Amino acid sequence: MKYSVNLNELKINYLNEVEGESLIEFLQLFKMSKKNLHLLFTEKRIKVNRTTVQREYILQKNDEITIQMPIEEIDYAMDKKCAEVVYEDDLVCVVHKDAGIIVHEDDKQKTGTLANQVATYYAQQGYSIPVRYIHRLDEETQGLVLFCKVPLLQPWFDEELMEKRIERTYHAITFNRPSEDEMMIDKRLGRDRHDAKRMRVSSTGKDALTKLKVISHNDMYSLIECKLETGRTHQIRVHLSAIHCPIVNDNLYGRMTKDFDGMGLYAVSLKWTDPFTKEKRIVFDSLLPKIIL
Repeated sequence: MKYSVNLNELKINYLNEVEGESLIEFLQLFKMSKKNLHLLFTEKRIKVNRTTVQREYILQKNDEITIQMPIEEIDYAMDKKCAEVVYEDDLVCVVHKDAGIIVHEDDKQKTGTLANQVATYYAQQGYSIPVRYIHRLDEETQGLVLFCKVPLLQPWFDEELMEKRIERTYHAITFNRPSEDEMMIDKRLGRDRHDAKRMRVSSTGKDALTKLKVISHNDMYSLIECKLETGRTHQIRVHLSAIHCPIVNDNLYGRMTKDFDGMGLYAVSLKWTDPFTKEKRIVFDSLLPKIIL
């Protein structure tokens, strides 16, 4: 399949893979809500070959589907700073987050968050679309965050994340060196009942898996690649602390040092699959500091 997005119109063609399926079966592949699908059909926003058709229409390989998406305005207040976009296509943009800011506030009119910076970028580009982040980073973590530019497709990306099909890779600078250069940490995590800000290893907590690989080390520190198999709050930070390799300058789970600036956790790459072409996309954060041990 191929696709293009022009303002609020999504066009999909070259439908070889779905020839013979009904239109509604095809659209359900993208996890759109029943409410949104109902509105798209009742408001006649879906056409095939520029003609309004029924849900049961059987797709042919040379058909062109056009979806006229509802116009939705930017919903977060704009910030003084514009987002630093590392990658962008018709469906998504990948943005670099600095340490010291959060991804979003519940109050969308507040400023100073990454979502506000993205709202500024959208306005500068002339986009009239809401800000939709797919995942978050801790406040002191630097690196990549994925945003969906087509609101109708956000449920698809949400499920990809939930089913672990979006691969997030981190680099961590830690004190000490793990007992093995490659290992899987399988330790359940739960809320620390003594401190609402902290998580802890708990036998009654939720499953949490982190895959580790030591990249380099010296007498005091290690640089470790971490891949999330699950996405629990503070997962990497708690897991590394639990194996006696706390992240440098982590004020909740680690220890402070003047050898490095800020907390030593970086979201270095994102890998996902394009929902239409099924091509793999991988993006590396070129704005992160170079780390050599």
